[in-house]
Amino acid sequence: MATQPLDTPAELGLPTGVWTLAADGSQIGFAVKTMWGLVDVRGRFTRFDGGLRVAPEAASAQLSIDAASLDTGHKKRDEHLRSPDFFDVEQHPRLTFTATAITPRAGDGLTIAGDLVLGAQTARVQFPVEVRRGEQGRLHLSAATSISREQAGMSWNRAGMIRGDARLTLELELTPAQDSAERSPDVAADVA
Repeated sequence: MATQPLDTPAELGLPTGVWTLAADGSQIGFAVKTMWGLVDVRGRFTRFDGGLRVAPEAASAQLSIDAASLDTGHKKRDEHLRSPDFFDVEQHPRLTFTATAITPRAGDGLTIAGDLVLGAQTARVQFPVEVRRGEQGRLHLSAATSISREQAGMSWNRAGMIRGDARLTLELELTPAQDSAERSPDVAADVA
């Protein structure tokens, strides 16, 4: 697994520690234009986990999403999105993001770049992230990015109805792990 150079945590403006994703305080949503660009289809994923680890010499982040948990509020559409035309959840039950670089931005922000694995495809994505500190040591991360559907291996498009990229939005609440050794997130890329 790749290790990339990274700014020190002090330069990132993050306290050292291990945080786990609090699913009840987090939201992961998506939107894509359909009906030839006239209608936004919006949805969300309801089951996911992940975390962030910041040590004096390294930082890492990981997110894993249950692909079958997608919900657009329309049962027939959701079944189609779970099919091999789109997410193919039987063959690829998880969407995963692993950070390869975390760098500071102006103000209270970071840029997190990494690999987003959707099915058999890996898309390189970059999230501008706003970081807020909450009560009891919690961190709140807000991010959004666009992802090419074709790059993600989702080329199904009857009569050209689906237009443009998919938009992914994240509102993540992370809580400090009680015991770092036991609750450390499974992060694949450590950067030092």
